[in-house]
Amino acid sequence: MTDLNDDSSSSSPAGSEVPVSSFMGSKKGELDRLIVVSPSDGSSYLDRLYDEHGLRPPSALGDFEDRVDEWCDAYKQGLAGSRILEIYLGNSVYLFDQGEAYERVVLAYGLSSQPKASRDQDRMRRFPDVNIGIQKHLSDAAFPADRGHFLSHASGGELDINLFPQRRDLNRGWSAEGKCFRKMEKYVADHRGTFHYHRTVYDDDTWIPASLEYGVLVGDADWWVCVFANK
Repeated sequence: MTDLNDDSSSSSPAGSEVPVSSFMGSKKGELDRLIVVSPSDGSSYLDRLYDEHGLRPPSALGDFEDRVDEWCDAYKQGLAGSRILEIYLGNSVYLFDQGEAYERVVLAYGLSSQPKASRDQDRMRRFPDVNIGIQKHLSDAAFPADRGHFLSHASGGELDINLFPQRRDLNRGWSAEGKCFRKMEKYVADHRGTFHYHRTVYDDDTWIPASLEYGVLVGDADWWVCVFANK
């Protein structure tokens, strides 16, 4: 990785964006996964997440970076102008497509922690009404939605980049899938330091995910992964 704030970088002026080669190697080519602010010691954001908690990544995450690159590769198939940024926010990491035609989260992951503050309802209300966009783009296929969190507030999730249009019955645990989703979120919130990720799958050019893959690493050893329909 190249530190974008490192003046010693010979390949690019400080502050510019430097493409980072895919961990997948030449087998699948390179992905333009850009590190917005990378660790200066050559470690990954995954390492930094655990270091912030005074922990080491468990062996179950040994191939996680490879999986991230596979997901990025799959996401970019058939998309023109996609530009994935990797953004570190302390207890979480977001892969965000800020390309020519897209502005949406590809993946969010982190370690659960105590929320930094109570839920900011006023700020939530100022966030765009997701139902307006859903009605505009999906018309007769529109559904009631909430400003969902990729990483829940109860597990230390932020606002802004962490918010997206989520089916209301899924977010609130009203449907069978929703009950499972809320059970997973509760486990993460109740067990501080639990690694979890949320991956989006899109079927159009909007920021409304068609489906969501939510993964929780239980006891640092066993994966609990479910895929939920969001349309």
